Amino acid sequence: MSDLNGKLRLKDIVYDIADVSLSADSCDGEMYLFPEIEAKCSNENVEYELRSVRLYHNNGFNTHTGAFEELKGKKFVWEDEENADGEEAGTLYVLEHENLSSGTIEITDISDGLMTIYWSGLANVYWSEEYDSDIPFEAEFTVKLPEIHYTVDAFKATNVKIDGDTRLEILNLDEFNEEVKRVSESRQWDDFNTVLKFKLIHLGKDYFGEVTFTNGKNNFVTVFDESCPRKAAFSGVEFNLRVNYEMFTFDID
Repeated sequence: MSDLNGKLRLKDIVYDIADVSLSADSCDGEMYLFPEIEAKCSNENVEYELRSVRLYHNNGFNTHTGAFEELKGKKFVWEDEENADGEEAGTLYVLEHENLSSGTIEITDISDGLMTIYWSGLANVYWSEEYDSDIPFEAEFTVKLPEIHYTVDAFKATNVKIDGDTRLEILNLDEFNEEVKRVSESRQWDDFNTVLKFKLIHLGKDYFGEVTFTNGKNNFVTVFDESCPRKAAFSGVEFNLRVNYEMFTFDID
């Protein structure tokens, strides 16, 4: 695969990978990955509309591991557009955003703070008879390991495992949601003013923090116990209580 590193091949078109990104979320000790590639072809014999592509995993996939080191050599396979967990194989954007028909993501290496990924499968382009559906693709790229964002799915639990020594717990969800309901009903989103209380339980000891929201859910300040060996910062919340959706995200160092 070494001759492919830094390139994406769509049938017989070879693209140089111009940009890569990888984000990671952790929910109750399991890591979700969100890889993305942007690639370009400079070959003027290739039709202009096909010279730029984007391959990405919009909703992420569960690796069922808790640390990057556990991922080396693992392979994630989609026989169809979705796997048994309802996770998408991914999306290719050429003319439109089209679901992959199938795919395999293999973590071939993790070292020196970098991850190398080999991604292959069948994609849908719908451009011509030659580039229509189930077009084979493959790509190999190396990307910097990202910081992991830890997510509390409030409709499943008010706490989340960070690692074997640490958990995070939200303390005043009912109180917080009173403000969510009030603002959702009024639709005055800039009138969101409340406090979210949480604690980090590390090696059996409680460390407390607060997130103060002022004039909107995206305007907040985190205060956390400085004596804690771990650092905790709130990074955002998304909610729609009518469909039982509420996700709190934290960064933990």
